[in-house]
Amino acid sequence: MPLPKPTTPDDRRRSARHRVHGPVDFRIENWHLRRGRILNLCLDGCLIEPQYTTDCVPGDTLDLRFEINRVAFRARATVRRVSDSGRLGVEIAQLSSRSLAKLQDLVAELESSPAEAASRPNDRT
Repeated sequence: MPLPKPTTPDDRRRSARHRVHGPVDFRIENWHLRRGRILNLCLDGCLIEPQYTTDCVPGDTLDLRFEINRVAFRARATVRRVSDSGRLGVEIAQLSSRSLAKLQDLVAELESSPAEAASRPNDRT
């Protein structure tokens, strides 16, 4: 079932972000292999800090491999935002049903974490 679209510019996210740290490998348009780390994650996407500057632009397709809390994921994502610092805001566009279930379990675990709950209101990375 598709997620509802945001109704206002301030309501662009459909789910809460969670601070995480984990390695990510990604291919841009099935071509360049890059490495970096995941800074935050939600059911809809993540924020990636590439190890080196990329030439990504909004609309690029990325094939991601990442790991958070010893759980590995593979996904196809679309670059939605590139910050001045080079960080990539990506929306997860394709995820297997098995990986989606793992991601939902991970997000539920993150939501129940006391440290996460304390940091959530000010997390505007």
